Amino acid sequence: MNRFLKRSLLSSAFILVLLAEGIWNFSLAQENQTLPDEFNLLKNPSKHYDNRADNMAYWKYIARMGWVQSYPVKKPPVSEFRGVETISRDLQITDSPDVVIAEESTTKSENSVFVSPIDNEQVFNSNNSTDDPVQVLFGADHFISSDAGQSWEGENYGAGGDNSGDPVAAIGRNGRLYVGFINEMFGQSVSFSDNGGQDWTRVLIAQAPGSYPNMLDKNHLWIDNSESSAHEGNVYAGWTLFSNGGANDGEVQISRSTTSAFSWNNPVTVSGAVQAGSHNQGVNIQTGPNGEVYAVWAVYDVWPEDENALGFARSWDGGQTFEPAWRILDNIKGIRSSLTSKNMRVNSFPSMADRKSVV
Repeated sequence: MNRFLKRSLLSSAFILVLLAEGIWNFSLAQENQTLPDEFNLLKNPSKHYDNRADNMAYWKYIARMGWVQSYPVKKPPVSEFRGVETISRDLQITDSPDVVIAEESTTKSENSVFVSPIDNEQVFNSNNSTDDPVQVLFGADHFISSDAGQSWEGENYGAGGDNSGDPVAAIGRNGRLYVGFINEMFGQSVSFSDNGGQDWTRVLIAQAPGSYPNMLDKNHLWIDNSESSAHEGNVYAGWTLFSNGGANDGEVQISRSTTSAFSWNNPVTVSGAVQAGSHNQGVNIQTGPNGEVYAVWAVYDVWPEDENALGFARSWDGGQTFEPAWRILDNIKGIRSSLTSKNMRVNSFPSMADRKSVV
């Protein structure tokens, strides 16, 4: 870990980073061109779908049903190689060559990377994977490196079978690999492997309640790897429930597994006390050295408008119960719909770390 990153992580109890997640709307956006209103999801609501949802498979299905129109595919210009030098006053290594993970013609987005807690040379990566040009969504793929990212092995296809993507990668102290994702029915599932990704076991975490277009959206997965924690080995999964105006619509829910993802407890709704005017989305889960569980997410008080606050909840008993959530920031000035002038999704979702668990 470079000195700058280490100093940053140690500077405060929690580090909150707003992530601008750039994923081309449906296919590939047109450069310097404004979409007409009939293509703009935020201006074209319908009872057939929930335009707060943020998942490629979901919107491909909506387009396939004819409820919205997807923009025609256009290949982007070929990228220009500009060298491998990294310029920073705090980096000791300035040569940063790109390493090809997948040789085949595929697209990779919404990347998730996790370093093994017992071997920092082992790195696990999962991505939203498609063919190129984009026709088929393979789902959350899996690639692993045993030499700190210099070489990779894995598959472009979904871990444990086809899925709807939104990947989250994790590694336990026992070496088990985890990939969390949205499943084909827009619920939540996880696949795990005990032999380096050669074989996968797939487990349902939670089903989307009721009928379509209900879904469990924008998920996160985390494992407690702290040796000082009484809950070491617990796996936590979180998401936003979209229930078409039903119970807990737009709320963040968290489920936990005390069996290394073999089975999962019923989800707990953690965001209610924030009283979002529209919904909560983009949850990030972390754990502390003694098994504390933290959750942070973006709050939308008005929709369709930008994220305007961060909600936060914590648990002191390994995720069995959570304190009432509260707003830790009320002016984050998100950029989801108003500030980019680009035909892209650019969500201002948070990420965090507990300084006491950073080595």
